[in-house]
Amino acid sequence: MPRANKRPKKIGPAQKVARVLLSSILQIFFWIMKTLRFKNQLEIEHPCIMAVYHDELMPLVHYFRNQGITAIASRNHFGYSIAKVMERYDYEVALGSPSRGGKDAFLQLLKAARKGKSIAFAVDGSRGPRHEMKQGAMVLAKRTKLPLYLIRASYDGWRIERSWDKSKFPKPFAEVSFNYKRFALEDYADEADLNIALLAAQNELSGLQADDYQAPK
Repeated sequence: MPRANKRPKKIGPAQKVARVLLSSILQIFFWIMKTLRFKNQLEIEHPCIMAVYHDELMPLVHYFRNQGITAIASRNHFGYSIAKVMERYDYEVALGSPSRGGKDAFLQLLKAARKGKSIAFAVDGSRGPRHEMKQGAMVLAKRTKLPLYLIRASYDGWRIERSWDKSKFPKPFAEVSFNYKRFALEDYADEADLNIALLAAQNELSGLQADDYQAPK
């Protein structure tokens, strides 16, 4: 199976240790997610493009394990650590971000989609702003003519306040509910409508469920 397309630049011993520790911590969270209870299933057609918010990724990563999904991660040591853990669960991961390797990563996603792979896209990544949708998933859906699904996950979890997206890690044995819909991208056939479609998709994605994040007082 194809692996993450490129490694980060050469790193020193301390960074190597940090990367191993980070991968180990992430693996623990993946083990915790084995206890999750899914209250409903995602009844979507495959292959497709799945648009999700970055802070709700964890239960979705577990839900789609061992299904050959292709995803994208930042081309930094944190993203590389995540990619290595995801690859253990049969994910193909393209490494890239708006500033580093984004074009290469998009081409890898495009190639995977044309081979019949479903693509998971954190549409507000890799640096935010939080819950602000970028064009990547929509452009990919238009190029491949695959259906675009907007997906949210509702569950009890811990927020990581210092992360840009306020990432939410599921608590053990948490119940997970999916709220989702297919976005009617075919209604926006003109390329000039892309920004209009993007705003509509963002409003629909955000409207699937209320944002339960509350900033500490």
